[in-house]
Amino acid sequence: MRLAIMPPAALAGVVRYFHVEFHSPGAVLVPATPCPMLTFFIRGGTRFCQADGRPRLLDQPFVTGPLTQHFPSAWEPGTTFISAVIEATRFARLFDVPLGELRDAVVPLADAAPDWRGTTALNEHLRAGGGAAQWVDAMSAWLLRRLAARERGQQLFALPPQLLALPAAEIATRFGISVRQLERRVMASYGQSLRDGRRMMRYIRALSSMLVTPPRHGALTRVAVDSGYHDQAHMVRDFVQYTGLAPKALLEAAGDAGGALRLLRYDDASRAVVTRLD
Repeated sequence: MRLAIMPPAALAGVVRYFHVEFHSPGAVLVPATPCPMLTFFIRGGTRFCQADGRPRLLDQPFVTGPLTQHFPSAWEPGTTFISAVIEATRFARLFDVPLGELRDAVVPLADAAPDWRGTTALNEHLRAGGGAAQWVDAMSAWLLRRLAARERGQQLFALPPQLLALPAAEIATRFGISVRQLERRVMASYGQSLRDGRRMMRYIRALSSMLVTPPRHGALTRVAVDSGYHDQAHMVRDFVQYTGLAPKALLEAAGDAGGALRLLRYDDASRAVVTRLD
């Protein structure tokens, strides 16, 4: 079981939503996402392979940057956690680690925020019990305290989504900067290049559309075109990288409540929170 919960008004624009996962053991594929995340475990933990191939068990709070490929792991029995899905351009208001360094990485929160003393208290509070609403309240309070303590935390360059499809030169002209400056600012703000960001947003639009209204037979071409792909084959290539499966197989796998792609399985209320494109 999982819930997606909107943040309180004071965190709007910083936290996109909270993801709460309940008693969810076993193999899982975490799909690619442009959003960094902050996660606290209530119970259990996750096992995954590090870049050097060595296995690792992580059961303490951690942050990730944007994931540009699917991320396989195995969750321990009883694994329950809460994640704050953070807007990329607001991440620097909370942490000093550049998003580019966090891309496709899992970093303990103790390393990302060594200056912050409230982490242990929050971790203990979450593990003491309660439910989704209490966990969201506690994590929201922690985030708000951190924002207040870091009033001078950097707020990075934000690119309006409607400009993303324009040529880089035209975007740069609108902001009064060079293309090179634009690319540097985009990398600093989003943890990936303008080109990769465009590719990721096509995938996000297509995936959101498919989750809201699963396409009938033969309708995937329309989903591809509406999402900005040249054709269905173009979309399939991206989905294989970002989720590990082609779109049709992805939808079938997401329907399995205990399957590796169960993270894409939400009730109607939570699905509306996750798939909104604002």
